[in-house]
Amino acid sequence: MKSTVEKLGNNQVVLEVEVSPEQVEAAIDKASRRLAQQVRIPGFRPGRAPRAIIEMRLGREALFQEALDDLIPEAYTRALKENDLVPIDAPELDILDMEDGKPLRFKATVDVKPEATLGEYKGLEVTKQIARVTNADVDRVLEDMRERMAELVTVEKDAVELGDFAVIDFTGYIDDQPFPGGAAQGYTLEVGGGTFIQGFEEQLVGAKAGEVREVVVTFPEDYQAEHLAGKEARFEVKVQEIKEKRYPALNDDFAKDVGDFETLLELRADIRKRLEEAEEREAERRLEQDLIDAVVDNASCDVPGKMIQRELEHQLQHFQRNLYFMGLDMERYLELAGITEEEFKARLRTRAERDVKTSLVMEALVEAEGIVVTDDELEQHINELVGEGADAGARREQLEAQREDLRESLVVQKTIDLLKANAKINEVIVDRSELNEEAEEQLDTDAPESEAE
Repeated sequence: MKSTVEKLGNNQVVLEVEVSPEQVEAAIDKASRRLAQQVRIPGFRPGRAPRAIIEMRLGREALFQEALDDLIPEAYTRALKENDLVPIDAPELDILDMEDGKPLRFKATVDVKPEATLGEYKGLEVTKQIARVTNADVDRVLEDMRERMAELVTVEKDAVELGDFAVIDFTGYIDDQPFPGGAAQGYTLEVGGGTFIQGFEEQLVGAKAGEVREVVVTFPEDYQAEHLAGKEARFEVKVQEIKEKRYPALNDDFAKDVGDFETLLELRADIRKRLEEAEEREAERRLEQDLIDAVVDNASCDVPGKMIQRELEHQLQHFQRNLYFMGLDMERYLELAGITEEEFKARLRTRAERDVKTSLVMEALVEAEGIVVTDDELEQHINELVGEGADAGARREQLEAQREDLRESLVVQKTIDLLKANAKINEVIVDRSELNEEAEEQLDTDAPESEAE
């Protein structure tokens, strides 16, 4: 088999492929045997009729067409491999010559993956911004811990107030008929917490323990349960108990309860250390992304529209799946985000185009530097991930099924490590507010998918 390549521009090529007469004849024989299994011919058992009989019965053209169904895909795939081409769409095929005793000649016009032209990627100057951990940050963690350890205790008080927890029995009615999901016994409700339909909790303020109240609300027009949307409902609510949340005191005893600490000061020091480690990891992640962005910005690449469209569709499907698990649909998301469908698609397309270019540039960088992950390196990485324990065998089995994905992730990490090793990195400590301002600016051009997550 022989092949030639003609570049047409815009990442489109024409492959002209020639298959020898011997290969054609072998393919026709194979096609004849396959057709003999499918065609019933008097006097012959299935699959036993000779090629001449099959050809007389079906015609030479039918045999040739059956052979082409094998020949062309195989020859096309070999030609792509020989010419180091990666198609991004199905080819447009055209038979040039197809005669007995002569080579089969065809051409395939196809869009192929472009090659990125790398710019400067060594000696890049970047700034690693590490957020300063403050006493207020430590205090927030302590308050979260107190929240988790808080207890609800029954209190003797005159009436329910906002912020209280009311233990209630309730039954809901629409048109004086109970409706599914509209009743519960012993339900603990934070009054003012916004758990129930708007207006429900506020109508319990002032109720006494043991009192039965009638609460009337209207379900929103966009309520998830369509049979309730926009309808007025009446609830009979009995307040069984009134509870308050009691928080543990922040002292040495609290430190002993939450961990192996003798004093509150030791606990605070441990929290600060963990926060600083987390900030260091996040700063490293931002640094790596900044380096990748710089490499992509310095490179040039003609990104095909078909690749952008494919990535756009992938991101859209992933985004819609995330919305589904959040209990939202696209219409509701656009309303909450305050953007139009056209703005959403434009932003998503911008992100898709950037992601495709990033992928192409990183592939070019990997090839330029000859970055590979050996089987030994991959095995060592899997061993580290597996670790020890009773379920180590199950973890290994799961990871073995992901070997090539793991290899790819290691290639990416090696590439990033190369960029960092050759970069000029300046470290600065900044207030978190400075990072937050940058993040808000980034949201204007970031993928809606990221915002939803």
